[in-house]
Formats: sequence, C-alpha cells, structure tokens
Amino acid sequence: MRATIKGKVAAVAALSAAVLVLSGCGGGSQAASSSATSGEVNLIAYSGVWQDQYTAAVIEPFKAKYPDIKINYASKRSSAEMLSALQGQKNNPATDVAIMDNSVSTTGNKQGLFEKIDAEAVPNLANVAEKFRDKEGYGPVAMLDAVGLVYDTATFPEAPDSWKVLWDPAYAGKINVNAPPSLLGLSLTAITSKMEGEDYTKSIDSAVTRLKEMAPGVQTFAPNPDEYQNVITGQTVLGLGQNARGQFYSDQSNKKMGVTFPKEGTVYQINTINLVKDAPHSAAAKTFIDYALSAEAQTAFAKALFYAPSVTNAELPADVKDRVVPTDGSLNIVPLDVEFLSSARDKWTDTWKRQIITK
Repeated sequence: MRATIKGKVAAVAALSAAVLVLSGCGGGSQAASSSATSGEVNLIAYSGVWQDQYTAAVIEPFKAKYPDIKINYASKRSSAEMLSALQGQKNNPATDVAIMDNSVSTTGNKQGLFEKIDAEAVPNLANVAEKFRDKEGYGPVAMLDAVGLVYDTATFPEAPDSWKVLWDPAYAGKINVNAPPSLLGLSLTAITSKMEGEDYTKSIDSAVTRLKEMAPGVQTFAPNPDEYQNVITGQTVLGLGQNARGQFYSDQSNKKMGVTFPKEGTVYQINTINLVKDAPHSAAAKTFIDYALSAEAQTAFAKALFYAPSVTNAELPADVKDRVVPTDGSLNIVPLDVEFLSSARDKWTDTWKRQIITK
C-alpha cells in the first residue's frame, strides 16, 4: 500500500514539474500574452492628426491605467487600406483591434475578419446607444462624424449653404474633391443622387451626369497633402471634408478654413471598433475596446478632435457639444445604406475613374 501511495505522489510531483516547465515555455508565455491586464495590443487605425489626437486622448490614458499592456499602432490613411492589410493577414492574424469606417468594417464582417463582441467581455458595450450597436453583434460604433463642405473663409465670409457651390463656374479650378474609394467621394455620389431625385441604391446615372459637369472645375481629385491643407494654403477654396477634422484645422489655422453642412443634407461618417478574429492578444484587446467605449475615453476624444461619442453616458462641455455632429435627429442626414455601399464601392469607384475623372 505504501509503495502504491509513494508511486502516486511521485507521479503527481512529476506532472507538477512538467506543468511548471511548460509554464516557463510557450504555453505559459502565450497565456500571459493574452491576459486582460498585461501583454500587448496591435491596433490598426487612421494616420495623421487622427492618430496624434487619439494617442493623446485615449491611448496614453489607457497605458497609464494598464501599464503592463503595450499598444502597437499601425497607421493607415484610409479604411480601405486597413481592410486590405487585414485581408492579407486572414490566415495568420497579426492585428488585434481595428478602428475603421462602418461601410468597410461591414465588408470585414462578411468576410469573417472580425469576431462578435458581447457585454460580458466588454462591459462598456452596455452604454453604447442601441442604434449604434451592430445587430449581429460585431464591433459597435466607437465615434461619429459627418461629411461637410470645407471652405476658405476669406472667399466666403458667410458659409456656403448649398452643395451646388461646387458647380459654380466662379470657383472653377479652385475645388478639391476626394474621389472614391474615399468615403468622401462615395458620400458626394449619394448626396448628388438625392439632389437629382434619384435613389442611389437603384441607379446613380443622374448623379454621374451631374458630377461629370462638375469635374472640369475640380483642381484635384486626390488632394495633397490633404483636403484641409489645400484650402488653408490657398491652393483651393472649396472641398469635401469631415466635420471633426474641419473643426480641428479651423482652430489650427486661426479660422482660415471653415466647415459647414449644406442644406441638401450630409452623410454620417461612422467608425466602428472591431475585434479581429483569432486575434493574437484577444484578452488584452477586449480590455482596450472596453476602455475605448468608456465615457472617459469618448469624452476625451470629443474634446481633442470633435468626434461625437457613441455612448450615452458621455457628458460633453457645451462648447464641444456645439461643434460635434449632432446625433439627435436635428441634422439633415442622407441615409447611407452600408450593406449596399459595401457591395457597390468597387463599382462606384470604377464609374468615377471611367466617366467622371477625365484628366
């Protein structure tokens, strides 16, 4: 009997030793890397001023709260570039979290690039307004903005009130328009379609005809360095832009540039925060997503770059609230069917290249 007991004790000891050895190797190290409070998060999101302001407002405070989680930021100029990068990683993901436009993340959801998220793993999801949650449970809206008309305030002491100014021959050669696949160009297509009394989900023929009339007056369909600096430096006097960045650059330029929402309506620019399927650091990634959806992070980013929060418990100062895009139904919004746009993006881009951009 004693020999049997000794044998069992020895076996248990040997098994414990084996577990300890594994813990010091790949198994334990991998577990630690996916801890909710340690390891790293590989984030892909926008470049430029967006990266600068998001880093200061959200990432740095997150790192202070979770000092054992490292954030590796991979920046891209557009959501389309992010999607391309994630598609290339599909069989061996290197990214954990992606922040991108919802028309593009919808494509990613369909292609199986992202995981569904629930409030048990991400408690702050419960504070995201119901209308900003994905109906199938994928990444929710993280922040909102809208497409606006950016203009030179010296040329326009009062903000233009109509998109029709882009067709005004008085400003020919002084306009910049971001062509598709940029969301700005796609949005202008939908807006023009509405102006022409057309349902863009059925046809954009009338919009294309109208946009072809605008094209000779466009100085550039690919503003460089960007649509805001082109106006600020006097290279152009009108262009497409986003309210949030327009507000930021208006301050930076001492109001040399303004941004407005024309009366015919505008399109929301909505960013979702997404958990990559089979993310290498899933637990830490969920911790970051949860923080990004906190009232603290959402308020800080609204103050930094004028994006509207998606959570109901964020409280903005009055001077910030007046400059972020309203989400209460008071703004004339042209509904953008993201499911449709996800499938039509390539076709619309090709149409612009073949029929609208003629130089």
